Amino acid sequence: MITRKLPRLTRAEEEALVLQAQEGNHAALETLLEVHYRQMYHMALKMTRDPVRAQDVTQEACVQALRKVDQFRSEARFASWLCRIVVNTALLRHRREKRLVPTPEIHSPMAAAPEPQPEERTSDREVLLLTDTFLEELRDGDRELFVRRFLDGLTLQTIAEETGLSVPAIKSRFHRARLRLKAAAKKHRWGVAA
Repeated sequence: MITRKLPRLTRAEEEALVLQAQEGNHAALETLLEVHYRQMYHMALKMTRDPVRAQDVTQEACVQALRKVDQFRSEARFASWLCRIVVNTALLRHRREKRLVPTPEIHSPMAAAPEPQPEERTSDREVLLLTDTFLEELRDGDRELFVRRFLDGLTLQTIAEETGLSVPAIKSRFHRARLRLKAAAKKHRWGVAA
């Protein structure tokens, strides 16, 4: 969704945008979500530990924020309120899927991730190189779709608008490419789940 770095808002600017959003100004709410989207995504990623699920949780949280912006009370920063929505959305999703494994660091967004060991870095670099090589062999344009979706963090709808492809066609291409990537990882024993 967001590919450019947006400036931080001052508290006064944020409060003014919140008031406008609560009065029905969709552009103000869109600005607020754009400014906080990366933070929301990183919180979702920390909780789900899966980029695709994190994207889904972030999108669901944005929808919740759209629906409930009138319930926001200025007792805390808007960013804190959004992060709470992300956490609640991820936990609800976990209850539905029973796949999320909560850990103590979920509740500490400022906790630093441990540094990987040198062997892990080497192994990770090898897997990334193999994955990149595999993506180069995909059908024309599929590598660019992967980059736009999983590195740039664009939504399927945005990619569809940019490429002129339908969302179902993009989903189908992702699905086929993932299956091929998974088969290649298994065949060549890359040591990771694709």
